Amino acid sequence: MTGFLAQSRPTQVARSFGLVPFGTYTRTITLAQLAHVGTVTVALLIIALTLDLASRIEDISSHAGNVGPFRLMLHILWYVVLRICDILGNLLPLGAFLGVFWFEISLTQSRERIIIANGGRSPLQSLIPIVLLGIAFGAVQTVSLTVLRPAAISVHIETGLGWQGRSFDRKLKPTERHWLILPNQMVQARIDYLASTLVDVDLFQLSEGGRLASRLTAARAVPAREPGRWLFQDGSQWIAPEGGEPATPENQGTIRRFAELELAVPLDPLWLANRGIPARFLPQATLSDLAGRPDVTDPSYRTAWHVRMAQSLLPFGMMLLAMALASALIGRRLAFREIILIGLAGYFLHVSNNVVVWLGEYGQFPPALAAWSMPLAMIAVGFAIILHMERAARR
Repeated sequence: MTGFLAQSRPTQVARSFGLVPFGTYTRTITLAQLAHVGTVTVALLIIALTLDLASRIEDISSHAGNVGPFRLMLHILWYVVLRICDILGNLLPLGAFLGVFWFEISLTQSRERIIIANGGRSPLQSLIPIVLLGIAFGAVQTVSLTVLRPAAISVHIETGLGWQGRSFDRKLKPTERHWLILPNQMVQARIDYLASTLVDVDLFQLSEGGRLASRLTAARAVPAREPGRWLFQDGSQWIAPEGGEPATPENQGTIRRFAELELAVPLDPLWLANRGIPARFLPQATLSDLAGRPDVTDPSYRTAWHVRMAQSLLPFGMMLLAMALASALIGRRLAFREIILIGLAGYFLHVSNNVVVWLGEYGQFPPALAAWSMPLAMIAVGFAIILHMERAARR
């Protein structure tokens, strides 16, 4: 009997098997991780929407006007849908990290991780579900940032709904004037955003030494056919005395009136039409156009363009790091300190990514570095931890 049992034991050759990338294990783990990530993301959305509605419900209700309860409920639901489209891209990476972390805790708690390891599946071979979910959530993240958020903000602006509708209102205001600072020029005017024109314009032109060289007043200014030039209509221009001398009672300069006057003004009409709207809220076509124009020096447009591309990797990076940290720190047993540290690490990564992006928008970091550094760093660190565990398991 003992000899029979000894002969029936599987040898190392008998236990070897080939990896099935889309087999039962992959389907089961992928669906379980998807459920955990979905649950956490929905919970984060509910918390964010609750806080948003709690402070703005009166304003949203007043915007609906004098309507019945059913119409009011639909109005509030429409606002909620728009807010989900806006904030989904902010919360999905954090939800991906916490969802996978929650799933990894359940694996350790139920001892399923031991069963998986005893089946011969190494940490590196267990990455396929994370890769598949990373592709799926990366697509959702890209659509959220490039399509859903700009579309939601456009609806807010068109309808005047919420703080976005008021802050980014494109209507011409009767008394609201703006200062535009340009190289050797300053412009004060009302802005007709929809027509990309200036109304009630004051243009101050400065000399190389910083002295006032001329002041132009016009009823309206519109872009000329040639880029970098504007056509001023129905106005007058004061020109300082020649030679840079200050104006005196004897020589007060020259004043001329005009029906139309074309001048070189480095003011981009597309930038003017979207002035005041953060780059992350702009439609993709508009953002790409502004990011590619050499005369638009605002770094936020190039940073936002890179961010929309780089954020496709962020959910994968967050999930990979959550899996790697959980496998390394709580792979065998749960420990309260390690659980807290991993959770705080996910929040720290989420905040750090936003901070680096903000620094890029304000010109402190190069746009590409600000957008790509954190997602690629997370993926690199996650793979490094898993490869270290893989080598340790083979010893």
